[in-house]
Amino acid sequence: MQKIGIKLSILTILAHTVLCLLGHLSTCAAAVTEWTQESYSKKLDLGGAVSVVELDIKATPAEIGPEGSATYLLYLSRREHEGLSMLTASLEQHNTHSQLEVVPLGPLDDQQHTYQYAMDVPMREANNVSLSIKGVFLHQASPLPKQLKQGDVQLLIWDGDAQPRTPYVTASAVVLINSPDPVLTFKAPVNASQLGNAVQFGPFTNLQPYTADSKPVPQGHVHFAYSKPLVSYKEYKRHVEVSHWGDNMATHDYIWLQNVGPKLKGCFSRSQNMINMHMNPLVEKTSQIQSIPLYLPGGAQDVYYVDATGNVSTSSLKASPKAAGAPRRLDIRPRYPVLGGWNYTFTVGWNEKMSKSGIARVNPAKPWRTRIAVPFLISPKTASVENATLTISLPEGAQDIKVTLPFKVDNVHTSRQPSYLDTVGRPTVSITRAKCSFMNTMPVFVEYTLPFTTYLRKPFSVALAVLLVFAASALISRQIDAIPQPAK
Repeated sequence: MQKIGIKLSILTILAHTVLCLLGHLSTCAAAVTEWTQESYSKKLDLGGAVSVVELDIKATPAEIGPEGSATYLLYLSRREHEGLSMLTASLEQHNTHSQLEVVPLGPLDDQQHTYQYAMDVPMREANNVSLSIKGVFLHQASPLPKQLKQGDVQLLIWDGDAQPRTPYVTASAVVLINSPDPVLTFKAPVNASQLGNAVQFGPFTNLQPYTADSKPVPQGHVHFAYSKPLVSYKEYKRHVEVSHWGDNMATHDYIWLQNVGPKLKGCFSRSQNMINMHMNPLVEKTSQIQSIPLYLPGGAQDVYYVDATGNVSTSSLKASPKAAGAPRRLDIRPRYPVLGGWNYTFTVGWNEKMSKSGIARVNPAKPWRTRIAVPFLISPKTASVENATLTISLPEGAQDIKVTLPFKVDNVHTSRQPSYLDTVGRPTVSITRAKCSFMNTMPVFVEYTLPFTTYLRKPFSVALAVLLVFAASALISRQIDAIPQPAK
């Protein structure tokens, strides 16, 4: 385990050094790389706790760097940066698509409200390319009003850039804000129009680059209704235990749920809730968390869902799907409606056969190596996850552990934790990350070596323990027999 920790520490230092070097190189390249944007389209799909942004950009670099690439800079506002959960970018050139690495560079000099992200775009010549950038933001819309009476309509407001925040000259641009429900009002100091549930700012022509000395970006405001509760996982802890003896992977999820919508004004009335559910159920359900859909693996068995009181019998679990690879739906229904500002904690767990579900794969060229795939989390598409922790307990004796992450995380830690009938403890990998969303449901791959002798360790330990008990009992019995008996 000490070797594993040393390896991970060295890899962490190297990764940090590479990121810093990339950031430095990107900053240097950005100083000499200029782009001309023919079009810039920003579409933001608003949600309660999770919003999705899509950027479609057509641009041409002024020149190509010596390494055959040009650095493109993306600007985000401070609120977007603080709420950023995931950001991906792809390049379309000559009818081919390729993924681009997005490197954060921090705020602009003397401008703490604009944050830079750099992408090295591989190019053979300075021609027009299409960039597609997708991101997930948390908490971009906030309740207005911040308090509601029981049964009132829930309203949210979005405040943000009504004009593109970009460091390049842009010939044509537009900002589109989509709302899932009707828009009440909108305003901005730029040209704006409404089409159904969408508000368009612009179009803009011949935009000048945004710099630290530029005027503030015009801000837009969209006030809209939202017919779903604002769900946030304040804490998400997943513990996975792998057993080769039992051909099983046991998953245990602890979730601290909170409704981050408008808080309840006054006291909650159960009778009023029943009346509203009968008279106007759509409005009553708007700001209340009454059910949480979770999609478990199709091979999930022995599923349990409990809270602090016990089994949540009001919940429902669908039968195992017949189609291979299809998920199994679990609807968690809390014992009481969770209103704005209220909390609810519950636990979900299940077992899964490793050999049947394809969780574990053995390399034919290296039969002593095992690779398992563990989803980082499960989350509804509309729920934000503030802090997530994945803990994977490998079989006792696992060696040469290699962790492959599908995205950047905040921390990776290894340790040993004793379990039932263990001798030296199980190697455990803990992964933590803040600001997660449905985009982080991707699997984490863990590869390790499990020598054949480790399979004999546990039965040998049990047999030795039993033998010691019998030997001790025989010794004690002999000593008792050796004690002189009193005369009758």
